[in-house]
Amino acid sequence: MPSRLRLSVLLLLLSLPSLVHSQDFSGQVVGITDGDSIHVMHNDRAEKVRLHGIDCPEKKQPFGRRAKQVTSALSFGQYVTVRRAGKDRYGRTLGTVELPNGTNLNYELVRQGWCWWFRKYSPSDTELESLERAARQAKKGLWVDPRPVPPWEYRKAKRSPKNPPPAASHSRASEKRISPAIIGNRDSHLYYRRHCPGYGQMAQEIRIEFASERDAEAAGYHRAWNCP
Repeated sequence: MPSRLRLSVLLLLLSLPSLVHSQDFSGQVVGITDGDSIHVMHNDRAEKVRLHGIDCPEKKQPFGRRAKQVTSALSFGQYVTVRRAGKDRYGRTLGTVELPNGTNLNYELVRQGWCWWFRKYSPSDTELESLERAARQAKKGLWVDPRPVPPWEYRKAKRSPKNPPPAASHSRASEKRISPAIIGNRDSHLYYRRHCPGYGQMAQEIRIEFASERDAEAAGYHRAWNCP
């Protein structure tokens, strides 16, 4: 091989890592859409980034607002690095977000129990699998609910007019059963006794039932201020 050709090939090979790396970008987080979607400044515009490999509760699901709050607390205003993983079907950038201290935001949200590992789109990520399992076993975040509805099932049910979202389903049979001793609000993490103000007004989709105050407090809930 002529020396000039060898030199050209060598320069091309050396440039490949930088070409891949150039797809990543850094910028300030200027907006939080929900738990798994943020806006990062890039090329003088706010680019929407969908966190790759995870799926957080939808806004109207239990823990949806809490997941958004945690994402905001961890990343809003921070200068982050986005490791691109392509585009989704809506044209959003898919990426892994690295915080200034080196923390992987995607992993941290699953570790704290606010999001699911999105198996369908990241089936080989054993780290996410391990983090979700640990959070589930420790009943962290949304896992205090023994039967949380995955957001992909919630979205599927919502698209079908014949099948209401699982988290919002309610039947006459459930209305007739004996009221639980303690109910908690999944959004506020407050709990109420049977005769406390607010006990009967709580929306079904954000309720969680406990057998005792001790169980509620062990799950991270606190007694409501108007519940002596």
